[in-house]
Formats: sequence, structure tokens, C-alpha cells
Amino acid sequence: MVEDKAYYAVAGPNFEEYIVCPYDSVHRILPLRLTYHLVRCAKNHPSSKMVRCPFNTTHLYSVSNMQKHVLECPNRSTLERYKLPDVLPPVEPRACEFTVESTEDWDAEPPVQTYNPRKYCERELIIRNPQGNPPAARREFRERERRRFLEKKF
Repeated sequence: MVEDKAYYAVAGPNFEEYIVCPYDSVHRILPLRLTYHLVRCAKNHPSSKMVRCPFNTTHLYSVSNMQKHVLECPNRSTLERYKLPDVLPPVEPRACEFTVESTEDWDAEPPVQTYNPRKYCERELIIRNPQGNPPAARREFRERERRRFLEKKF
């Protein structure tokens, strides 16, 4: 008998996605973990004279290179758009890569009545536990439930 086995291909790390740490060029970090890494790595390199970019805290440069970076930083435009919204043209939205056609209308009312768990529990033989009521109210509720269960006995 031949068994059908499912084989899964597991891809190795994509080194193109990694970013080189500005403190130590041996460190390779995923962009998602970069801010966390920079905080920890800065503690290990207290003598380095790295300065953070005012537009993006993950941009670290030496003091001499920071002036050039500030002029060319890709995140600078967001600050300028915030400060001068009428002067700069609006950011164009990215083109939608794909669209999904569907006949479903999630805003339309459902064809059936909505589920009410309290009404269902009152109709069926389901044990309920009143919580947060004073002792007298709990005793009364249990007595009503006993009567209800005796009436609906199979």
C-alpha cells in the first residue's frame, strides 16, 4: 500500500531582507527587530558617536554624515507634508495590486433572526448559574429553574 505523504518545502532565511547594524557590521537584523536591536547594541558601543535621524529613529549616522542624510532622508517628506499641507502635493495612494470580486454584501441584514443566547437557555434544558446576585435572589432563581426543569421533563 502506498501512502500519500505531504512534503513541505521550508525556505531558508532570505538574506536580502536583513539590514546591517550601524554599530557592528557583522550584525544582520530583520527590519522588524531593528529598533529593539539598536537600543541593545548602543549599550554595547558607548564610545561610538552615532546620531539618530530626526525623521526616523532607525537611521543612525556619524555626526559628519548626518547633515547630508538629513537633506536626503526619505522620511523627511512626511514631516514636511505635516508642516506645510497646502504647499506640497498630496501623497498618491499606492495602486491596488489585486481586487477580489464578490457577490456577498456584508452590510445587508441576515436572512435569519440573530441568535439570542438568553432566550435559547430559557427554552432548553440548560443549567444556568446566576452570578453577582444576592443570596435571596439566587435561591429564588434556583427554585424557578427546578420548577422549569420538572415541567420540561422528557
